[in-house]
Amino acid sequence: MSDLANVYQLFRSKFEDNDFQYYYPPSYIRSLTECDDKIIFAFRKVQNHILSSEMDAVRPKQSPNSNGSASLDLTGSPLRDVSFEQFEEMNLSKEYHESSVQNLWTIDEETYAPLSTEKARSLLQAFISLECRIGRGSIWVLCCGTDSEQKVLLQLSVNAASNNQRHFTRGVVRFSGVQPSNSITLGQLIDIHRQRAGEGMKFSPKIQIQQWCKLHAQITLRLSWNAMGEGSTFAVERNARVRLSQEFPVNNGAFSRSSPAEYFWQQLQRLAMMRERIMDIRANRESGYARNDVCGEAEMDLEYIKQKVNNILSSFLEVEPVTYNSSTIIDMVSLVQKRKLTDVMERLYDALTLCSSYEDLKAAIDYIFHLSTHSNIVNVPTNGTRFSQLILAMIQDRLAIPLLTGSEPYELLLECGFSKLMNDYRTIFTEAGIYELEFEKLFQPQVTNTRKSRYATGNGPQLDAHHGAPSKRSATQLFQSAAGEERVREKSILLSNFDEDEVKLRLNRLAQVHLLLEHLLLLESAVNVPSIYGRVCELYLGRAPYSYGEVYNRRTDLLEFELDEFMLLRKADHVLPCARRVTMSSANMLQKLETVFYQNVKPILPGRFYPQFECKELDSKHEFWCYEYDRIESL
Repeated sequence: MSDLANVYQLFRSKFEDNDFQYYYPPSYIRSLTECDDKIIFAFRKVQNHILSSEMDAVRPKQSPNSNGSASLDLTGSPLRDVSFEQFEEMNLSKEYHESSVQNLWTIDEETYAPLSTEKARSLLQAFISLECRIGRGSIWVLCCGTDSEQKVLLQLSVNAASNNQRHFTRGVVRFSGVQPSNSITLGQLIDIHRQRAGEGMKFSPKIQIQQWCKLHAQITLRLSWNAMGEGSTFAVERNARVRLSQEFPVNNGAFSRSSPAEYFWQQLQRLAMMRERIMDIRANRESGYARNDVCGEAEMDLEYIKQKVNNILSSFLEVEPVTYNSSTIIDMVSLVQKRKLTDVMERLYDALTLCSSYEDLKAAIDYIFHLSTHSNIVNVPTNGTRFSQLILAMIQDRLAIPLLTGSEPYELLLECGFSKLMNDYRTIFTEAGIYELEFEKLFQPQVTNTRKSRYATGNGPQLDAHHGAPSKRSATQLFQSAAGEERVREKSILLSNFDEDEVKLRLNRLAQVHLLLEHLLLLESAVNVPSIYGRVCELYLGRAPYSYGEVYNRRTDLLEFELDEFMLLRKADHVLPCARRVTMSSANMLQKLETVFYQNVKPILPGRFYPQFECKELDSKHEFWCYEYDRIESL
């Protein structure tokens, strides 16, 4: 655990000619050390002229609240942002896309220019001479690599206790050139380490090896094992630990356009839009009543919808048992999307989403209530939503026809939409034999928040902004039946029960479930090892979900987990490694030397700052950029 805040302030005051940051390490330091503790990083700040103009054109918007396209099929914010046509018109050239994929460093790291090796060394030596006794952590300086040893990073780790005794560990990272991968042997690396250690240190026979290989453009396997002795090789051990990393390209919501599960993401978008309409109405904004494609693109007139509703409630439906015989996830997604709706409330929800305006929706629901009171209903809803409870109560002559006001039509429709979408996801996961989705547990809030939004409950009268006057009935008023007040207390049904936090949690969790489904579809197409799917679901759903809005501001979504799976090892047998990390050490009574040999098929440092490292093409088609990280510690 690093604690270098005082040291950071000292650096900024004493060495004003350089730039410093006290933050998590850059990507290349994480690759070498596999440490995420905060560090002090010294560099020279420059403007990123190469990418700044291009990034301005494609940088994702941070706020999802801008008005724009009214289409349900969006690629920007969760509600109304950049349309697909606008998205395609942006500067997303193939050349830029490929370069951004190939680079192992981040855009910000393009602005971290190196210092000269002499200046970096003098900076660390000056710190050692300063009177700063308290601190714990690492200081790194980026070097230009123009010296004879091609040093690219210098490190000084300090561990000072309250007794003012400081303990230093020094580290240096060298670039050792580009070499054909088949010319690198473990024996050669051992020889290099021993030369650095000298005769006075004893070599430890335990060597840690990590090797990465690409199974797919977005899927990487990391294999870890220990080698013993001089005659060890890079052959993967059968007991190697496996870590799978999959980066699903979210691309600010654009993933849905090419996804076989696009239909279900659109349903989630629709629910998010309904929530926004409800929030607008409860805040007395006229926009809550405006037509905004909340109910879909295939809009119909009110008479058509009434006829459809009448058929749903009054006509017998021949129900045949549904058998899903699909053995793949992608086929199950297609089957569930095209399934014939048999649940009464799901069919009613499907009909009501055809309404073209708030008034039509309100009139259609009112028509359902009248049918329930005066007609011979043969299809009785039973799915447990408040909408179905109201219909059932009116069929049984326990309630008078309620008067819907404010956001109540959307609230009833939103609950039905949640129920249908949960049923869709549950069917996909269950029938495909992947995982049992328990939404009751997923929807439980992880942190209790006693402070509610002022729009979160239905207490108090709700202004009906559409009609310009307060409604005659409050949103929480109990509907009275003809049997009297005593019977109302026993049989009353709460019409409005909207909770902003609860709805937000449901949207977040369903967005997480959908991204999990996208991950599984990618795994199935690229790896196809069904035995790992259950573990993937368990680990992924165990994480706190991102908010529905944050999903759109992500470039990728990372799925990463460790598992024991022999089938994955077999997948990596005939794949050339894309990176390798070898760690070995030697020690005596006074010092310990640890050497990390890191090799990657791509450079880990921005090439614009290291033009001298540009290599001529080798005869080998598979070569590594090689780095050596020596860390010497006084015992």
